[in-house]
Amino acid sequence: MFSAYEGVKGLAKEHPDWLRVVKGCYDLAPEYEKFAGAYVVDKVGWFPSLRLLVRYGILVKVGETVRGGRRAYYSMPDRQGVGRALRQLGVLRD
Repeated sequence: MFSAYEGVKGLAKEHPDWLRVVKGCYDLAPEYEKFAGAYVVDKVGWFPSLRLLVRYGILVKVGETVRGGRRAYYSMPDRQGVGRALRQLGVLRD
């Protein structure tokens, strides 16, 4: 299991195009306790699913999937670690 910081760093190596999605989630996290992928799509454009970010330890799934199995909600429990990694990668600027 990755820490969120390690997850972002690993994701950057293996799937660098996903950093825009991580940044979108990072930006939404303070506003929403839990959010759906559709919220992130509105910010960054289409991507297949947030499950990849769960696998990397960046997000956690919250509760049951709703809307007939088509909508899941996620949270970012270690926003600070994610932010630190995004800063080091040059995705976030202070």
